[in-house]
Amino acid sequence: MSHSIFLADVDRPGEGFDALVESGDEWSLTLGVPNTTVTFRLRRKDLNLPYKGELGGRWFQFMPGVASPARRKQRVG
Repeated sequence: MSHSIFLADVDRPGEGFDALVESGDEWSLTLGVPNTTVTFRLRRKDLNLPYKGELGGRWFQFMPGVASPARRKQRVG
């Protein structure tokens, strides 16, 4: 299942990074940080809410079906 997704930083709008999906289901995702051995998890309590998780003191979220900022720019331009 290794593909990348954009994680938005909860406290810093417009910031985030791409993470690699190692495994997941509708309730949790196990992600890898590219070019490192770091892995972490995002979880959600409801299918209508984004996945959320913490890495290095910063909180990130991912909502399936929402385009990343880079993809939005590609569509507009």
